[in-house]
Amino acid sequence: MKPIRYFLLCLLSVCFLSPATMMAQEYLTGVTQNSVLAKAYKNNPPKGNRDITVRLPFVEDFSNYTGYPNSGLWLDRKCFVNGTFAINPPSIGVATLDIMDEDGSIYAHAERNAFPADTLTSVCIRLDSNFTQHRPMRLGDSLYFSFFYQPGGGYTGATPVGWERLGDAPEREDKLILEFGYATGNMVFQGFIYGEYVIGEGEYYVAGDTIDNPFIPGTYYIFESNAFAGETILMPADSIFGPEYVWNEVWSTEGCTLDSWLAQNPRDYFKQVLIPINDEQYLRNNFQFRFRNYGSLDLDAWGWNNITGWASNCDQWNIDYIQLDINRNAQDFYPSDVAFVSPTTSALTLYQSMPWHQYRTSDMAASFHNQLVNLSDQVRNVGYDYTVVNQQGGTVYHSTPNFMNASPYYTDGLHTYGPHANPAIEFAYTYDGADSAAFTITHVFKMEGASDENKYNDTCRFEQKFYNYYAYDDGSAEAGYTLYSSMSNPQSYLAVQFTLAQPDTLRCVRMWFNHVLDDENIDYFTLMVWDDDNGLPGNVLYSMPMQLPYHPSDYFNFANYYLEDPLPIEGTFYVGFYQNHNTQLNLGFDQNNDARGHFFYKVSNEWAESFYKGAPMIRPVVGKYFDPTGVTTQKKTTVRIYPNPTSGTVFISDNEYLQDAEYQILDICGRTLETGRIDQRSIDLGKQKPGVYFIRIYQDNHLISTEKIIKH
Repeated sequence: MKPIRYFLLCLLSVCFLSPATMMAQEYLTGVTQNSVLAKAYKNNPPKGNRDITVRLPFVEDFSNYTGYPNSGLWLDRKCFVNGTFAINPPSIGVATLDIMDEDGSIYAHAERNAFPADTLTSVCIRLDSNFTQHRPMRLGDSLYFSFFYQPGGGYTGATPVGWERLGDAPEREDKLILEFGYATGNMVFQGFIYGEYVIGEGEYYVAGDTIDNPFIPGTYYIFESNAFAGETILMPADSIFGPEYVWNEVWSTEGCTLDSWLAQNPRDYFKQVLIPINDEQYLRNNFQFRFRNYGSLDLDAWGWNNITGWASNCDQWNIDYIQLDINRNAQDFYPSDVAFVSPTTSALTLYQSMPWHQYRTSDMAASFHNQLVNLSDQVRNVGYDYTVVNQQGGTVYHSTPNFMNASPYYTDGLHTYGPHANPAIEFAYTYDGADSAAFTITHVFKMEGASDENKYNDTCRFEQKFYNYYAYDDGSAEAGYTLYSSMSNPQSYLAVQFTLAQPDTLRCVRMWFNHVLDDENIDYFTLMVWDDDNGLPGNVLYSMPMQLPYHPSDYFNFANYYLEDPLPIEGTFYVGFYQNHNTQLNLGFDQNNDARGHFFYKVSNEWAESFYKGAPMIRPVVGKYFDPTGVTTQKKTTVRIYPNPTSGTVFISDNEYLQDAEYQILDICGRTLETGRIDQRSIDLGKQKPGVYFIRIYQDNHLISTEKIIKH
């Protein structure tokens, strides 16, 4: 029996119910696309197998990067390295295994029964030699493999309320598996390459008939069903051989909940597993290990709650702090390490980002908030400081290093010494009249002396951006926010509050909409702007109907909704949307920053404050328009599409600025039927059947118009 030791610090994102029942008014759902991986997949497609071998020690805590696993240590790219989906990990950053593929989409073979999902496979590791003593490896060298794991679906707040869960707990039939293995050096049959064979004129076959396979002489093809002339069938054309692998399961666990762990030990957010390598078959130059998970779509994902777009990511596991080395033992639970546990916070009181020209020193927070941990089993002397650097590389501020002893987590919990965990902000940014500014705040928490075994997790950085928009969110959607009304004629509103230091001009509203299953969130909404009425939305200042959720395919980013005319605003204002249907628009929801008290919803006669801890991903753009990313932005256009109704061709009337524009034709369900470049200011609908369609006009990747068109 392999010894397993349980220890430390629990995570992730899917389907969540609100505090009420189906009569509830707001919901959180999971996401069906990981935008970070989708963008990475597009910009960095798979490159095939890599021949990489590393030596001991193997240590990976996923603390200094996000996205795909480090290609120097891992062969596949199916899991997600992140710092936002785990609750109190041993150190900042985890690898999350869920039911999404490397392109950020839910697996095509996902179903209600448990199915194989993500895999995290190491590169080859040299276990044939003890390089310290320059001799072959022996079982007596005391090789141990260890890691920490956590199921999704834990609470994000101090109070265990169901609507503050981060992610989804794996069900009992779901599993997390660890396997040890290696390539044998043999080549084995793995399958066929298939070729297309067209049945000739006058030929007809019934199930059980055979014909010669023209691709592989001397073999036959047996029909499994009736086939007629002109049909194309696939026949084996060539054999595929590949390296033979041996994989042995050495540990597994069924689905479980973080709640049950914490009920037994309030510090048991993650559990640690230690496994000795005591089998000589693994003492090779190409040893590997891999984690695999089985997941299953929730019953609710199939519409049992009648929520459009409910099916989403689920059954997450978080993996952290993997170690493989010699000279360990069954009691080697505590690495000599101090670390950040989660990302640090903004230097601003309310916002993650705000317009540079609206910034005032009164916007500065009193302190940062850091989650810090001493992972060892001894009191350690630790130091902390932070540095602020502007985008030109100049140092704006450097704090004085502060030292204190940190007690072990397993006896005393997180390190909460004030000057380290909540360091005072003793500087202020200086507005210089520029359009934008950015600052990098680097926090360092380290063990004094030479005994710190892992220095990667000693540093945590925050990018403080001052561009032209306000943001409560950090740009990462852990869930989707939706509204549901039980009224026969739904009338639902969402409004997010922002406050200006000086009068300004609202030019654009950026909104993040999650992809949902079969794009079932495509329905009209009205973009809304309100003034303030004693802390709640008041008079309507602006409305722009007939807007649709969309996803900028080039950037997997916020959708830009440009106001037809710039809107003068002052003081406190609100931006959001109105919908007169129950289609869940699935607005991105950041669960790592709490904007409660600054966003409100209404499904009856009164505005209400949200139950949910988090931030809707809505960002108003004010002042002089510019794009800090350097992407060309649209010029103001006025577009009219006519005639409407039409029998075929429609024409586009615009001002002189509309150039090199593109169009998209959607059906009444929001499905894309056709895209192309606008030529001669006309679009031909001749291919489409009579009915109702939507035509979107894009310029420089920005949506500038959506029109409903009726074709006779």
